Order: sequence, then structure tokens, then C-alpha cells
Amino acid sequence: MNDLNKLYKAMLMSWGVAVKPDYQLVLNMEGVEIPLKVDGMNLYLPVSEVIEGNTMEKVFFHPACENITSKETEIFKIIRRLATVQLLTLFKKYPAVLVNIANGTQKRSWPQHVLDLLEPLKAVKRNVLKELSELCNQMQVEIDDNGTDRRFLHLKVSKGGGRSQGGTGQKVYYKTKPVFPFYNEVIKRLTQSEGQADNQTVELNGHSVSRAALKALAHLFQSVIPACQNPDDYTFESTNSAAARLTSYLGCYNEIAEQFNKIQNIFRAEFDKVNIYPIELSWTEQLEELPETYRQVPAMDYNTHNTQEEGEQQAKTVSSLGNMFSVNSNQHQQQQQVQNNNQAHNVQQNNQPQQPGYVDGYDTTVPPLVAGDRWLRYEIDTVNRNIIHHCINTMTNAPVYYYCSRFGNLIQRVEGQPNTAVSPNVGAMGGMGGVNLGMINPALLALQGLMPGGLAGLMGMGYQAAPTTAGTTSVVSDNSNGGAVFWN
Repeated sequence: MNDLNKLYKAMLMSWGVAVKPDYQLVLNMEGVEIPLKVDGMNLYLPVSEVIEGNTMEKVFFHPACENITSKETEIFKIIRRLATVQLLTLFKKYPAVLVNIANGTQKRSWPQHVLDLLEPLKAVKRNVLKELSELCNQMQVEIDDNGTDRRFLHLKVSKGGGRSQGGTGQKVYYKTKPVFPFYNEVIKRLTQSEGQADNQTVELNGHSVSRAALKALAHLFQSVIPACQNPDDYTFESTNSAAARLTSYLGCYNEIAEQFNKIQNIFRAEFDKVNIYPIELSWTEQLEELPETYRQVPAMDYNTHNTQEEGEQQAKTVSSLGNMFSVNSNQHQQQQQVQNNNQAHNVQQNNQPQQPGYVDGYDTTVPPLVAGDRWLRYEIDTVNRNIIHHCINTMTNAPVYYYCSRFGNLIQRVEGQPNTAVSPNVGAMGGMGGVNLGMINPALLALQGLMPGGLAGLMGMGYQAAPTTAGTTSVVSDNSNGGAVFWN
């Protein structure tokens, strides 16, 4: 296992994710295994044993390869949920432990700031502690369906711009700032009810709660997570373009998690008694090595580019933990049912081009067709990572094949002899029936499989297939450069 995968494994395990013997990733929540999924496909650690095997219906965890211009990817959404669920789950356990310590025997060796932390909690009686528990259970990871923001913590990632405020003057690519929506609402309600007795009830997000419980919760927030009072001071900047969003986010997460651990370390024995232990953070030291180690694994789908606008994942809450860790992309919403046929899919055998859509991460949109070509169907060649659009030329009755990258960019148009059959598993570099594929630039084939957006996305140009004669490979030209030929 290379250094990058060791980092990923340590990171995931610190959030309660187990790596199974086949490298599938599952979250362990109170003895229940919850598979991590994207578009219904299981998530795996990107070790060579899995990548080099059958990757059908598998998605890989490789957030460090994210493109610097991308918005949040599906994998990053899972990271958000894993990190926040861990912190929220832990925070919910703190009130009972700290109230119990405050009402017990205090040590003379405790410094004044520790005594100041415990003093307000002495007034928390059983009924108020019950309200505290109910308040904590109201907190969520994402915004409610009705738009109510009850999030415990939101690590707000934004593109940096400008220069670092840390004195280095380096360019900032991303920065992450902690936001505490639920705490902010508690403070707002306390301010509005200033002067009222502690036993008076206050409305908070549609619930009635005593002012005493709100005061206790605000104190716990301020004691356990000091960052809630001055979040700007905990903004974390990323000044390296490689894995910029990831390192910025995890750097800020590390700051918050360390505050959780600091409280536990003060009262180590008491937390140990109830099986509450510090968050493992030693792996964060390896984040500085990501600009070098992220290349140890090639770019992976659902990690490099987003399929929806950043922040949309916060628009809905989820009804269960299983749903929370099963992320769907815009691609999945447009997917059509497909049949697996020896690593190729044959679907929609009709005479009309399909609407734009995605299947298993492949853009199956029909490319612009040469006059006289009629679209029949497509198939996905997972071996060569291409989409093959089957057509027929209505003037010659010859089969025609349009080869596209997995991102939908046209590679070539191949016209065969009349009545020529095509093997369902044909590859872009092999012969098929009576069709002559000609010589194809190997570097270009590598680009169309690995570079986001294919060659057209890389070069920022439009490509089209020029008319060809039967049995020959088409010429792909760049219209913006006077029809310069890239291969014959």
C-alpha cells in the first residue's frame, strides 16, 4: 500500500470507517455497517489490487486528485458528512459527562480556567440536562427539507484569491472557515430574551425550551469549541494548488477536533470511564506531503470534478444514516437502465438519438452526426473506456461507428463496408470485422481516458469528424486552427 492510501486509510478510520478485506469502505455506527456509496455503487480504497481488477460498479476514494477549478465532488460530500457526523456524535456525549464532573468532587490542582468551565454546570439539574439532550438531538449535519438551518457545524470552503494573511504572502487557493449555525441561533434567542428568568421558555426552531437550557448549551459550545466565538481566527488557508480544497478543509477540521480532544485530556479519567476517547489526528501531519503523493493514484471519477453546484448538498437533510452516506450525482439522476454484456452495455436500440445523459460515469450524449448517418444505439466499452455510437449511413447502407471518450468528446468516426458486423467488445486500437481503424495517436488516447473533459476539455477547442471514405479512419480537425490535422 503506497503512502497516499495509507493516509486515506488512517483518515477514514479516524471517522469510524472500516476498510474491509476487499478494500470496500463501510462506516461502523454502533455496531451497524453502513456502506459508503456514490450513485448506488460501493466506495473502495484505490489500491492497485482493486484498480487493476474488475472496476465495474466501483467508485474510488481519491479526493486529493480534485481539479483546482472544480466545485465540490461527490467524494468531498461524503468527507463533509463523515467529519461532521463524528464531531456532532461526540459533542452530544459531552454534556452528561461534564455536568457529572461539575457536580462531583473537584481537584485542588485544577487551574482557574477549568473551575470556570465547571462552575456554570453545577446549576444544571436533571430536568435541564434532559432539555440539553433534546437540544443536542435537534442539531443536524445538513439543512432541513423546510429550509431550517439546524446544522451543528459547517466548514465553509471558498476559493481564496489574494494573498495569505499568515505573513508569507503566498497565493491562497482555498480557505475554510468554521460556521456554527445552531450555536448562532441559540445566542440570538438568548439575546432576544435578555432579562427573563431562567425558567421562562424560549422558542428555538419551532421548539419550546427553557432559557436555562439555552444558557447551558451556549456555555458548553464556548467551553468545548472556543472557535464558535471567534470563527475568523480559525480560518485555514491552502497555499498549494494540489489538493487545495481537501487540505484547506481538513486543516480547519483538525483545528476543531483538537479543541474536542483538549477537553477530554483535561478530564481523561472521567471520559475513559464512559468509553469516550480522543479523535485520532496524527494522520493530518501527512497532509503536507499531498502535493507529491497524490500522483501515486491516477485521477478517478467522482473525485476530479463536481456534477452540481457547491452547497447544493446542504439543501436537504436525510432520513437515515444509510441515505446520508449514499450520495447521488446529477449523472445518476439522468442514468438509464443498462445491461451488462461482457463489460459492454447495449441499450436503447431504436432509430432516435437519445437525450444527453450519463451511465456509470460515461457521457453517452450522441455526437454531431455526418449528413446521412442515422443513430441506432450505443455501447460502453469499459475495457478501453470509450463510448461507441452505432449508426448506419442511409445512402450506402454501411455501418458507421462514432468513437467518443468517456467524457463524450469525439475521437473518430469509422465507416465500414456494407453489412459489416461489429464485435461488442471492440477496442479503439483493434481491428473489427472489415473496418480499418488506421493509426491513432497513442498519447491522444491516453488523454481522452485520463484528462477531465477529454482532449476538447484540455485544449479548449471544438472537434468534429470530417467526411470519410468507406473503410478508412476519419480525420479529426481543429476548426479554430484552420483544420489542422491531428491524426489520419
